Amino acid sequence: MKFNKIFIALLLLIVASSIGIACAEEASVADHKFTIPDGYKILNTTDDTVILTQDDDHVIIVIVPEEVKSDADAKTYLENQGYKFLGDETYDADGKIVQQHNYEKDGYTVMTYIIPAGSDQCIVTFTIPAGETAPEGADNPVTTVLNSIS
Repeated sequence: MKFNKIFIALLLLIVASSIGIACAEEASVADHKFTIPDGYKILNTTDDTVILTQDDDHVIIVIVPEEVKSDADAKTYLENQGYKFLGDETYDADGKIVQQHNYEKDGYTVMTYIIPAGSDQCIVTFTIPAGETAPEGADNPVTTVLNSIS
């Protein structure tokens, strides 16, 4: 009888700990939610911006600027913030095809992804040191954000 109680308690402990592991941490920006990629933590948040960091050189920013209503508005917004446009390419976020706009600012490569979320345009940026190769697909932490934003 005592063995059964210990076994049940152990089983409940295992189930409870696995539930915590399975639940990914979420963040909110404006009226939208997204999953925080593994290894990243929230550095700062405002009503329309969430800044995630892994370390000093790898940063993801999710912003929903009120004045941005289109892809062209987003490009203008970033260029007005001092970003130097380098070019466009198509990015495959594990089956979700999005346009990637590449910029340079302050010695960093900044990849931006503009995705619609309801009536808003969400700008997701991924910043890495200039010259570093960006990870692709599931290895790219921005894929988690792009696939989970709602």
